[in-house]
Amino acid sequence: MTRETFDLIIIALIAVGLIAAALRLRADFTRPLPEDDEPAWAQDDTQPGKPVS
Repeated sequence: MTRETFDLIIIALIAVGLIAAALRLRADFTRPLPEDDEPAWAQDDTQPGKPVS
């Protein structure tokens, strides 16, 4: 294997890795966020609707 062939393989592997990383980042940033759970203090409310003093 010549030096140029080896360099081409290395460059191709780096390019494939960069493309895979970019696709993964795009998938992570474009997915919808999960709904937030209610906080624990909201479930312990014994008198809902009554103003807190």
